[in-house]
Parts: sequence; C-alpha cells; structure tokens
Amino acid sequence: MEPEVWDASNPFTIEGDHLIPDLDLYDADIYDVPDPGLLNEEDESSFKEAAPRLFTSNSRWQNVTPSARARQLWLLLRTGLQTSVEKEKRAELHVARLTHGLELLRRLEVAAGLCSVAQDPMGRRFVVLDGAGRLHLRREDGWAQEKLLAPVALTGLVAVPGELGTVGRFVGWGPAGLAILRSDLSLLWQSKPVERRVPGREPVCCLPVPDPGLLLVAEAGRSLALWKFRAGGRCLVPHGSPLWLPPNLSGALARLTLGPQHPPHVPRCYAAYGSAVLTFDLHTWALTDVRRDLHKTTISDLVYCREVGAMVTASRDSTVKVWEADWQIRMVFVGHTGPVTAVAVLPNTALVLSASQDGTLRTWDLQAAAQVGEVAPSRRGPSGPSETVSHLLAPAGPGCPLLALRARSVELWRVRELYSPLAQLSAPVLHLQVAPALPSPMAPQAQLPTRLVCACADGSVYLVSVSSGRTVSALLLEPEDCAAAVAYCLPREVLWLLTRTGHLLCANAARCPMRVLHRLCPPPPPAPRPCCLHLYSHLTDPGSAFAAWEIVRQYKGELCHSDVAGAWKDKNRYLLVVGHTDGTLSVLELRSSKTVFRTEAHGPGPVTAIASTWNSIVSSGGDLTVKMWRVFPYAKESLSLLRTFSCCHPALVLCALGNRITVGFEDLNSATYGLVQFGLGNSPRFDHRPQDDPTDHITGLCCCPTLKLYACSSLDGTIGIWTAENRLLRLLQLNGAPQALSFCSNSGDLVLALGSCLCLVAHRLYLPTSYLIKKLCQDVPDVVDDPPLPLTSQESLTSAQLQRLANLRGVASLRSAGRPNRAVPEAPTWLPWVRAWPSCGASPVPPFTRSL
Repeated sequence: MEPEVWDASNPFTIEGDHLIPDLDLYDADIYDVPDPGLLNEEDESSFKEAAPRLFTSNSRWQNVTPSARARQLWLLLRTGLQTSVEKEKRAELHVARLTHGLELLRRLEVAAGLCSVAQDPMGRRFVVLDGAGRLHLRREDGWAQEKLLAPVALTGLVAVPGELGTVGRFVGWGPAGLAILRSDLSLLWQSKPVERRVPGREPVCCLPVPDPGLLLVAEAGRSLALWKFRAGGRCLVPHGSPLWLPPNLSGALARLTLGPQHPPHVPRCYAAYGSAVLTFDLHTWALTDVRRDLHKTTISDLVYCREVGAMVTASRDSTVKVWEADWQIRMVFVGHTGPVTAVAVLPNTALVLSASQDGTLRTWDLQAAAQVGEVAPSRRGPSGPSETVSHLLAPAGPGCPLLALRARSVELWRVRELYSPLAQLSAPVLHLQVAPALPSPMAPQAQLPTRLVCACADGSVYLVSVSSGRTVSALLLEPEDCAAAVAYCLPREVLWLLTRTGHLLCANAARCPMRVLHRLCPPPPPAPRPCCLHLYSHLTDPGSAFAAWEIVRQYKGELCHSDVAGAWKDKNRYLLVVGHTDGTLSVLELRSSKTVFRTEAHGPGPVTAIASTWNSIVSSGGDLTVKMWRVFPYAKESLSLLRTFSCCHPALVLCALGNRITVGFEDLNSATYGLVQFGLGNSPRFDHRPQDDPTDHITGLCCCPTLKLYACSSLDGTIGIWTAENRLLRLLQLNGAPQALSFCSNSGDLVLALGSCLCLVAHRLYLPTSYLIKKLCQDVPDVVDDPPLPLTSQESLTSAQLQRLANLRGVASLRSAGRPNRAVPEAPTWLPWVRAWPSCGASPVPPFTRSL
C-alpha cells in the first residue's frame, strides 16, 4: 500500500521517516511555563479538547488507516520528545542565579482578601480561606488543586498535625463556633447550639496541641478556652472553664505559640497581648506568669526556638528580642527600619526570619548572634503596592516553602541551602587549597586521603580531612608569622609556609602539632625576597606515592638516610617554585629548601601568582605579562619558557586547565575586576560579557579538570562557575563574602571559607544535568579514613595554642553533604585532652634558623 499523501491543509508534512509539524501552528515555546496565577482559575476544558480537535477536524485524517495513524502519531511524539530534550539541555546551560537563603517562588493573589492559611504537611498542600468563604486547595509548590465553598461560615482555619489529624484534618472557627473538617474539607463536626458562644465571645484564634490532644481557643471577649479532642479527633468537648485575662492588661491578642515543656511532659502556651507575654500551664489550665513591658510598643509576634531554648519576640519598635527561659534578655537584633510584623523559626535550625514594614525579610542566626540574610521582595504586585506581611508560616516539612501572608496575597519562599558547614577553625581563613591537587589519582589500592590546607589569620595552618571535616594536624605559629602563601606535599608530609615578612618555613606535617624543621630568613633590603610560593607535583606513579606516604607516616616524618632513600625511590617529582620581588623564579630542593635552579621571569616587577598543570607552570608578574613554562621535572634546569601573554591590568590570580589559562585581573584605581582566558591554539584569547565579571576583589580561582569547570569567588558575595570556554554557567549568591575557594573532589564539590568556617557546596546543588551524567560515568574512589593524628609535644604548647585547638570543630562529611540529616558535629580525638590541659604552658621551642 502506498503511503498517504498529505496536502497543504494538513498541519503535518512527512520527510523520510520524520513527521515535521507546521511551524506556524507549533511556534509556541514549550518552556514558557505558565505561572500558577490568581486563585480564580479559568476553565481548562477548552485546552484539553484542543489537541483531539486538531486531528478529528481534518478530512484526510479520517481516511487514514489505523496503522498509518499510529505511525504518524509515533513520529510526531518522537520528534517532539527529541526537540524537548534538546531544548531542556540548552536551557540548563543558560546562566542561572542560585541564591543561598530565601528565594521567592511565586506570589498568589487573593482577590476576595486573605483570611487564613492552613498548612497540611500530611497532604503536602496548604488551604487558603478567602474573604468570600471559599477554600482554595494548593499544592505545596503553589499550583491549584481544587476550589470549593466552605461547608460553614469560617473566619479562620488551622491544620491538626500528627496522628490526631488523620480523620479530622482541619479545625475552623467563625461566628457559629468551632468546626472540624475532613481532609476533603467536608464537615465532620460542628459545635452544638448550646456550646456556641454568646455574641462578642466568638473564637478569633485557635492553636492545636497534638501531644495531649488539646485545642486552645482565644475568644473575642478577652478570654481563653481549652477544648479536648475526643473519638480520635472526630469531635471536641470543653476542657475546664474559660480563663479571663487580667483587667489591667491592655492591647489585643497578637499571637499564640507553644513553648518548652517544663517540667517534663507539661506543655506551656504563650500569648502576646500588647507589650506583655502571658504563660499558661495547659496541664493545670492556669495562668502562671505575666511579663509586662518586654518591648517599648506592642508585641506583634512571638515564637519559640528549640535549638537554642529561647523565646523570640517581634515588636513595632523595629526590634527582635531573644529571651532566656527566665525572661532575661539574651540578645537584641536591630536592623529593620520599620515595625517588625512577623517572625518564624526555620525547623531544626537556629535561624529566625523576620518581616517588617520596611519591605524586607531578614534572617538572624541565634547561635552566631548576627544577621545572615536579607531580601527585599518587590514593593508592587499585580494588584498594586504590596501590603505588609502579617504572618510568617515556617516550612511544614522538608522541601516545603515558607509562606508570607499579606492582606490580599500569599508569597511562597524557597529556603535554599547552597552550602553546609564542614569545619570550624580558630580564626578567619586567608588561604585554602586541596592536597593532592586535582584530578585525584584513581589507583584503587593506593588512594591517598584528600585534605584541605587552611592558613588562618592567627598564624595557624590546619590540615582538614575532606571526608569528615576533622583537623588532622596543625601548625601553630604566632600572628606575626601569618601566611602569605602555603604549599603542602602530602606524600612526603612536608608543609612550606611563606610569611608576609618573607620568611620561608618548612614543617614536618606527619605529627600534631607540626614541628618547624627550618626557617629561611629573607636577606636584608634592597636584596629581593620571596613573595610567591607554589608546589608543582609530577605524580606519575600513585602506588609509589602511597608507599612513600605510609613510610613517612610510620616514622612520623623522622626518617634516617636509608629510609629517605627507600621512600624517595620513585618516579614522582615535587618542585617547590618560589617567586621573588625582583621577578625571578627559583626551584628549591624538597627537604633542604636549597635553590637548585633560578631564572628571570617578570623583572623588574615582582611575581604575583603561580599556578601549574600536569606538564607546565604559569606565572604572572608586575611587568603585566603572563608566562607559561614547560616543566622538565627530572632535569636540573627544570623550567623553559613556552609562551608569553601581554595584559592590560595586573594579574593577581591564575588557574591553568589543559592548554588554557584563566587570569583574574584587578585594577583598584579604576575599580576593574575581570576574568580573561588565554589559549595556546588558534584563538589566543577568550572573553565573555562584561556584566558577568565580579564587582569586587577576587578572593579565589580554581578549576576541576575532570569536569572542565572553573570557579571564582569575590568579596561581592558571589561564586561564579565557568565553563572551559570562559562562559558563565552558574552564579551562586551567598550570605557572606568568601575569603577563599577550592574544588575538593573530581565530582565538582566546592569548599569555601566564610570567616573561620569552612563550608561545603555539594556538586548536585548547582551542576546541570549534563554534568551530573558526566559525573555518573566517572569512577568514584572509596572514601579514605583520615583520622586526626595523636597529639604530641604537650610541653611545647602555650595556653593560647591550646585554646586554638579547643576551638576546632568538624561538622559534616561529603557523604552526607546536602542531605536533610546531617552528621553530628565531631571533634578531634585529642580534643578532650586539650580542654583538660592546664592553662599555663611553656613557651614553644624556637626552630632552627638560618639565613637565605
């Protein structure tokens, strides 16, 4: 049978085996995802009937045999699927901005006015009650499910949590009294006429207490009533007599909240009236405490934070106060420029969110006692200027959004955590690098542990295990020996540190704390002094490197001549490259730090940065040039100039990936900050849009060779993820300014320094799907256990150094990064001994010192 011939009236044409749709009919972008829209959705029946009508209205389609129809529909489906997949790939590779903290998902307008919102974590939805008495069911992401009329007249609605809400999911209140609604919002129970309150005593607020099965009801006549759930939550009965508020208490009810159980298993409730907070014992149903004048003006909201055991109050005096259990003030947050109208606590955290009439949502960390985030939503919505946030509803469960309630709208905010804590150090981190350098060797039986080298502002240098966040070893120097650069050779357990005054220290890293082997003092002026430091690793035999590392660890770095000869008998080479203020580069011997080779590079200016790949070294200097050097690791004259690139601005950071070099420029006079990429091929330079460059000082530049990605951090609080073609892929907006940055795995995991805290950015949180698939095709190495080294040389530690070790704290591991259940904070095994060590101590033994 001959194939059907389609005429011009048919919306499809056949070319070969492909069915091609008419572009005039299918020119709409399938990725124009509609917004959930207003609460009064349009009828969708016309949309559902559009697709069948496309085929049934064509006369030629009626004459096609069923098998031909099936084939043509299958070709249409296959073509559309291929197009969809390709468009999704291209869309994911577009620049995306990811924000740590609050991110507005959508705003839902309520034309009839918003009365109440009830979160239903069991059904992963929330219900909106509007001023016309309609109930709108919404999925947790805001998409509409159903709209219906309330079975009784209601002014408020709340969900019953836990097993108590299995049958009666919601409790509503209104002029007629109380009502229990099923999960489908049908009426289950309503208070009897004899139980209904007289006029002026209508319920105005309800608070379920699921543990003892109680319902606290605030009435309009300045009284509180307690009800008891019966028959498995199917009905309510009064529980005790109503409690009347003190007559001299001014103001109206602002909020009800549950507090800690004290004594155990005795729940307490707190109510905010005016500038006072009342405490109710639900077991005895009595008013137990009244705290007056907690704020200068009216208290607008209050909430209890279980993580720190404190009550948080917000007031119209523009402050947020944190109270101890005995109502002693713990801290006061001042930052809002208008009255604070609502507060909420993020579940299982010490983070408090506050909304104010100044139009901002702020995040406060109760443990750090600081503001860690601020967002300013748009002041104008679809219906005009946005109203003040009247209430904040914390996420009802994992993945659920934060709800901000206004007079005529509901805002859904996503709480995104781009990074999680990895380790807490003793001082702000100045330099951060990973050892061994990426890509990590994949020898199955010779896997070296991955460590982070962290140089801090107090003169300390810590080796932190990436797998656990625990400190393996530490070099405890004084603040005057603060590091300008560090280099760490893991297979040989040797660490070099270049101080800001030009001293070069070599330390034994196979013990804790590290012991300084020797110190090279800088020559007196005007002689050049070291100003830059880098370790080049030529790792061709991972097995030999692992064997040498085991020998060094066994002898704790104290090797005799025969042990050194055996451990060093491999093909791996490690070159310590030092840049000087006169623009020269020198290569030092590994253990003795003696100069074995020196060459002119960037004279007369200083060397500003050094980086390396597997076969080359890249340097930049004050002569406004970037030079690439070919490395001959087995020869005495180990560096040979390969290529020179001229620059317009000073280059401060370098990163080399294959045959391309990414350079970070900075000119303080013109406030110019940018990234430029140079290549060795036909295209010597690769640029990007100027608006993609950082807007402040560049603090870190690193690369992941396996994924061919770059990462750049800046004091403007952003981290840019760049492709090998110098194209911005992701922009991560942080809550603080990162001081340092480094990739820590072949999968693309990032570690950044925020003050004295190391934070982990898991690769799955920012990589597109195509990169995640590439990562799945890689061999994942086993996690190497890297426990802290036992503490030695106790007598040489001062009290200040012991305090530094006591302040260390490891947090999460890569295996649990980004998951809801994080690892419990871990401390080094020697930490209890450090805390028990006496405060007095002998001065550290001065290391051997000689001139350069």
